[in-house]
Amino acid sequence: MHFKKYRSIFALVATLILLQSNIIAQNKISGKVLDKEDFEPIIGAQIFLSGTTIGTVSNADGHFILDGIPEGIYELLVTSLGYNRVSSELNTSKIKPSYSFTLESQVYELNELTVVPNSEDWKYNFEEFERIFIGEGPFSKDTKIINKEVLNFDFDPTTRVLTAYAYDKLVIENKALGYRISYFLESFTLDYKNKITSYLGRPLFELLTSKRKRTRSKWKKNRALAYNGSFQHFVESLIENKVAENGYTIKGEMRKDGSRYIGKETVHQNVFFAQIDSSNFELSFINFLNVTYENELEDITYLYYLSSPISSNNRMLVLPQTSMLTLNQASVKIHESGYIYDSLAILFDGYWGFEKMSDTVPLNFIPESD
Repeated sequence: MHFKKYRSIFALVATLILLQSNIIAQNKISGKVLDKEDFEPIIGAQIFLSGTTIGTVSNADGHFILDGIPEGIYELLVTSLGYNRVSSELNTSKIKPSYSFTLESQVYELNELTVVPNSEDWKYNFEEFERIFIGEGPFSKDTKIINKEVLNFDFDPTTRVLTAYAYDKLVIENKALGYRISYFLESFTLDYKNKITSYLGRPLFELLTSKRKRTRSKWKKNRALAYNGSFQHFVESLIENKVAENGYTIKGEMRKDGSRYIGKETVHQNVFFAQIDSSNFELSFINFLNVTYENELEDITYLYYLSSPISSNNRMLVLPQTSMLTLNQASVKIHESGYIYDSLAILFDGYWGFEKMSDTVPLNFIPESD
């Protein structure tokens, strides 16, 4: 099996995966957003749950109400242009009567404001950014960054590392899945030398609307395709103890001297996933987990993604979707709602490394009632 070009280390939603099965009660919070220096209200600040469709804006008094919050733990983001973002953990079992957020003005260095990028270099770097961030999957051609002008890049020829910055939110339109996404980019690096990519950010999803039944039907079908077999779906299956029932086969994997060794026997989830108290689980293993989603084949675009002009082992046939997981620490704690306390500790390879922003659905997506 050909090993993918770049290992992907990314946290599209920072530290949250919301499980569909746990959506029962609806909660709401309210409060104010103020300027830290003079405590004046900030108008139009965005308050949202990272990775979901749940968000609102502050009014002329800086006041906001955020409702429709399902039970669980979330990362709550408060942001406004010209201010540093504020994030906090929101646990619906511990909601306060009122919230107050004070934002500090963002200070730019003079050289940050006067840089004029070379147009040809910027164009090439943007194409590389778009390829990694949007992805190369079946929905990528219908997914576009609307305001690419907010991006700037820095390339270090010594380390061969490309870094991307955004001075405002990225606005992404995915016409294949029916979403408009506000993405608040925290970091992005492309390491050409070591073939590693990483990016971190907080997205807010907005549902697109259409009067055409055919378009709505297409969105429904594509969203289900994007969700089924995803890491989000896999975590839900682990917590509900439905890994095999939902179509997953898991094996152990080792790598040594450039070779991969995959175990013959399947691994039961109780070997690497355990409940540690009344509301938390722990994911813990060494080397790699080789996870195959038997219910869907790879998209043909994945074969193009794997192909290399110097490889003598390029595949010609699609196979069931297979992904690899590894941890960069001993274990990762996961709340029963699906909240991952440190999602940056999980590294993806294979099909999950291939799937990027164009393949992503909100964390409060429910296939059955879409």
